[in-house]
Amino acid sequence: MRSLLFASLLFLFAEFSFAEELTNYTITSDSQKNTLKGDLEAIGNVVIKRTKDDFEAFSDKLTYDNDSKTLKLFGNVFIKNLESEGLSIEETSGDELTIFTDTGIFELKSQNKNRVTTKIKF
Repeated sequence: MRSLLFASLLFLFAEFSFAEELTNYTITSDSQKNTLKGDLEAIGNVVIKRTKDDFEAFSDKLTYDNDSKTLKLFGNVFIKNLESEGLSIEETSGDELTIFTDTGIFELKSQNKNRVTTKIKF
């Protein structure tokens, strides 16, 4: 019984390392599941934080595809302190964020004629 309770708690809070450079992320959500292939899905009130800096992101859903090394956030995406290829983004929001974890490059999209809003530091 204790093992079942402990396993359930692990689904609610997890720390994962993506890519060869071992960037650590802490993912908190209402529920999480992973596969034997190393994929991950987190649903509900998703918060992801990177341990090496102040990066934070919030969304409705997160998926990680181990084969393509992509971390995707869906629905009401809000990001703070995203660093990529010399670009420093203070905050941004949209409907879908893709981070290519092997390169650190990202793509942010909006749907339904919404717009992406970004504050950049130079």
